[in-house]
Amino acid sequence: MKYYNSWTPIAKLDEITKGKLLLWEEDGYSLLLTQIADQIICFENVCPHLGWPLDMSAVEEGLLICPHHGFEFDLLSGACPLASELSLRYFPVRERDQYIEVQLNKVRVNGPD
Repeated sequence: MKYYNSWTPIAKLDEITKGKLLLWEEDGYSLLLTQIADQIICFENVCPHLGWPLDMSAVEEGLLICPHHGFEFDLLSGACPLASELSLRYFPVRERDQYIEVQLNKVRVNGPD
């Protein structure tokens, strides 16, 4: 794996589509990528409620719907309307040479960059 100033290439740009989740796992990370509102986002493949994987979640109208308990998360903010203390954890992303790169050491809550 190549690292560029703490940026890690994890997917080709054309592998990421609206309404679909792309799973990436390596080096102890389990991440999901998707495209929402013409923005590519990356977040942990972990439900902040129960800690179970989210990769089988449905994506509908900007919401991620957890397959385990039905909680919904706004993909642009990470917020869960049913439980304000819960939020998805995001990683910064950028496009470089037709690849999506992620800063693995910069996890954050409250929406993507």
